[in-house]
Amino acid sequence: MAAGGEHEAGPPLARLHGMGGHLLLYPDRIRLLRHGPWFTAMNLLAHLEREMESTILLRDLVAVHMVRSLLLVQFLRLTYAGCPAPTGHYLRDAFAENAFLFSLADNRPLLEMQHRITAATLRLQGGAPEGAAGQGIL
Repeated sequence: MAAGGEHEAGPPLARLHGMGGHLLLYPDRIRLLRHGPWFTAMNLLAHLEREMESTILLRDLVAVHMVRSLLLVQFLRLTYAGCPAPTGHYLRDAFAENAFLFSLADNRPLLEMQHRITAATLRLQGGAPEGAAGQGIL
């Protein structure tokens, strides 16, 4: 990342604000900023103790997954070498350093962001194996 942060890199290509904080997509990375009443409540009630900010380089990204629970609340999981393994505990996984929880109801904007992240990663990495682009696999 540039020494000056967001200003030297230019504005994000896309941004999403949800109950899990902010997700910012740049040409070379993703920034996850976790804040707000929902995140604070989950930290206090479930003792999640998660990172407040994560930066994931698109060149390291392997997959972008939509994860659903039985209640159909979805969150986005970004997979890269060294990322936290899923624990099986839904809230811990939804607030992990490589995850973003958008909403309890309508997650169409999150699905659109998944496609934007996949497209930006493919542009940066110069393509993908045949048939992988539509499956969230990079």
